[in-house]
Amino acid sequence: MRSLSLLLILCLLVPCCATKKKKGKEKTGPVTLIGMIEMVNPEQNYVLIRCELMPNLSAGSELTAVSADGKKAKLILSPERKGHYLTADIKEGLPTVNSLVLLPTGAEVPPPATPPAPPPVPVSPPSTLKLPELPFIPLNLPPLSTNPTPPAKPAQPGAETAPNPGDLEPPVK
Repeated sequence: MRSLSLLLILCLLVPCCATKKKKGKEKTGPVTLIGMIEMVNPEQNYVLIRCELMPNLSAGSELTAVSADGKKAKLILSPERKGHYLTADIKEGLPTVNSLVLLPTGAEVPPPATPPAPPPVPVSPPSTLKLPELPFIPLNLPPLSTNPTPPAKPAQPGAETAPNPGDLEPPVK
């Protein structure tokens, strides 16, 4: 009976030990996706980051690059920017192409600068829309008659007229 109760206690303790989590040095939390590494230059120790929306980050901000296999690298944002590209110096680690670039927890990112929307154009309702009047222009058209003109009489076969030689074109030389 004693071994049975000892076995029961042991069975209850084993799952409790397995559920304890190990505390790591790195804290995880919410991060902001900045972009993706487009190019790595290890000789000059910098990376080129492609961003969909340009974040309003100051030079010197610390970023983290995470590759697909989980390797991390620390980056320092440099002031050079062009179009949708940022540059960052490699502080530690070796980032790879297509690594995600994240802004760590605690750093605040202002929303990307978007141009203000143009003010709406007021549209007047159709009932108040007034078109300019056209001046009256009288047209000199013949009056409409109810009697149509009779068709022309066909020419008689024997009454053909010869062409006038003065109406003919001169011959080509």
